[in-house]
Amino acid sequence: MTAGKSLLLSKRFSLALICFAGCALCYALRSNLSFAIVCMVKETESDGATGGRTKHGCGHGPQRAVAEQQQQQHQLNKTGMISRFRRQSNGSIFDAPQHAAHAQSIPAPLSPGEFDWSKQVRGQVLGAFFFGYLASQMLGGLLAARIGAKSVILCSMLAASLLSLLSPGAARFHVSLFILLRALLGFSQGVMFPAMHCLWSNWAPPLERGLLTGVSYAGAQIGNVLVMPLSGILCRHGFDGGWPSIFYMLSAAGLCWSLLWALTVANSPQRHSSIGADERQFIMESLGQRKDSDDESIRASRPIPIGAILRSKAVWAILIGHFAGDWGAYMMALGLPSFLNDVLGLQMTSMGFASAIPYVAYFAVINLGGHLADSLLQRQLLTTLNCRRLAMALALSGQAFFLLLISFCPCGYDKLVIALLTLSIGISGFQYSGFVINYLDIAPELAGFLLGLGNTVSCLAGFVGPMLMGWLTPTGSKTEWLTVFGITELILVFGAVAFSVLASADVQPWAAAKRQQSNDEDDEEEGGRTRSPEEQCMKKHPDELIRKHPMAEELLLLDNDH
Repeated sequence: MTAGKSLLLSKRFSLALICFAGCALCYALRSNLSFAIVCMVKETESDGATGGRTKHGCGHGPQRAVAEQQQQQHQLNKTGMISRFRRQSNGSIFDAPQHAAHAQSIPAPLSPGEFDWSKQVRGQVLGAFFFGYLASQMLGGLLAARIGAKSVILCSMLAASLLSLLSPGAARFHVSLFILLRALLGFSQGVMFPAMHCLWSNWAPPLERGLLTGVSYAGAQIGNVLVMPLSGILCRHGFDGGWPSIFYMLSAAGLCWSLLWALTVANSPQRHSSIGADERQFIMESLGQRKDSDDESIRASRPIPIGAILRSKAVWAILIGHFAGDWGAYMMALGLPSFLNDVLGLQMTSMGFASAIPYVAYFAVINLGGHLADSLLQRQLLTTLNCRRLAMALALSGQAFFLLLISFCPCGYDKLVIALLTLSIGISGFQYSGFVINYLDIAPELAGFLLGLGNTVSCLAGFVGPMLMGWLTPTGSKTEWLTVFGITELILVFGAVAFSVLASADVQPWAAAKRQQSNDEDDEEEGGRTRSPEEQCMKKHPDELIRKHPMAEELLLLDNDH
């Protein structure tokens, strides 16, 4: 069985497609409030798009300001439309701080809304998700090792769907209850991606990790893209007042996906009921697993070597790269819209569908990068380590380079800004072929726990980044924004260099010791009997034994019968 010919029709690729849909729903369920809240809350003129900030540069003199104000007032009187949507962009690789979403405005019809929430209350509502999300990151990997990734992901989606179903009623009952449900939603979703990484440690052959994980996690970007127009339509034309239907529809989709997941997914190829024998053997041999091994029981019985993990240079390489990548993601999601508005006088939403192009490019590069990385490895053009280094260099240094060009972009070049923005966001998608897969390279059995640790560390970027950005840009001048971009570029370049110097693609000793010990014990004793030296040798080196031992072939056939 050849991996390339059978991949598209394989169970592991079907699993990637199901994970793709799950990630899309996961992000849609978390970001739907960013759009629904516009229809939920009564808005005053003080909630306008500019927020009282003064525009600098690009000829924003008094005459232009008056002209813009008159034009905006004319449009308001003519169409009854104001910019109300405040999109909350989920810019991170695996998460986004909901409380930091003060991003761009999206035109929507003026409506009275049901709730008279202040800006502070709205901030608490949007931020509640993130606090719950942060609290459960490392728990996801631990639970996946104990009870299986399938159950963890299933419970995560079921809980998120049910909480979304209850959200409209909670909001109408009391805002505090709604905030609590949002925090619980974050807690339930915090376990999903670490558990999914744990699942792929059992399913993804090393030479296919880039493509399979890339397809899976790229769904998050599709979820962000789809939820915006869906929310706009349901907000205007949905039932029960419009905005509640956003929660109801996504909740129904999540419940349907949960049923599909429960019926079609297994924790490992060994436990899948309909996988072909050839595919099962291919996956297990590529991962170095025994036919009769129970990988979940091995994980559940082993302690987490915290000390060794914290002393590992390979782990620190990933953590630094993860932090730098998320810092860049937050800056692109939250900082650039404000920069374009403050300095260049542009609003991304005024550019129509062009504003979605960068995220379409991001989605494409995630999948392209995974396929390219796997091709380089299969053709032996690069080692695994150099492949990961190349991906991170392209993602982080490339993003820094295009961000530098954007910061010095002259006025009046809107298309150039969009082109550079597309390149900057798009090229960062190579991270999925870098540090994201590297978790699986260095510690397959602990990949879920390590990803949870990385998400926890990278959340610092979500806390510090927006605060630093607000502190450094009190007036929104171009000089202030150049300082912010300079810091971001330094962090990105430092992340690329640190990853290149410290990273490893080998399974670390602290991650391999327990598996080796367990395999040795299984080799020595199976079914209540002790293996003979010939059988033990045959299990470890069957090809060599067949060549050297006259009875080895018969022993191998006898062992397979068992």
